[in-house]
Amino acid sequence: METRSIVTLSCRVSPQHYFGLLLRTWLRGNWAWFVLLFALLVGLSIHNPLFIYVGLIIVFLIFPLILYYLWFAYALHPDCRASILSKSVELNHEGILCKFDDGREEFIPWERISHISYSSTDIIFHLSKYIFFILPCDAFHSIDDLEYFLKKIPHPNLRN
Repeated sequence: METRSIVTLSCRVSPQHYFGLLLRTWLRGNWAWFVLLFALLVGLSIHNPLFIYVGLIIVFLIFPLILYYLWFAYALHPDCRASILSKSVELNHEGILCKFDDGREEFIPWERISHISYSSTDIIFHLSKYIFFILPCDAFHSIDDLEYFLKKIPHPNLRN
């Protein structure tokens, strides 16, 4: 059985949307550290109220540095820029071909994608733990194209 290619409309994801997904994914994997730190500071502030200042330092100085790290280490990664820049996408049995508005092309083979997750508005291709390619669902020409992609095109070795 031969699969057909699907070409999407021109689309892009806002940097805020991309970073929100990145931050949620990072916090989902690291929330226990924040709970542990909060419990430790509450316990220590019972003995000495000056530990409240340590908590404020962490909230206002350390947490913004974590956000900067996530932005510069992951959100500005070349693979992530493909989600943010305006492009049309061709999905076929070999992979994802992004054709950017400035004429450049970038190909992502299915072998580079560790798994695919879905939301109500996006299809998220995970290239690594914190690097994604996001394709908005409204970029497809029709619901039939979206359903065809969901059923037929992704490489069979992908974990969903």
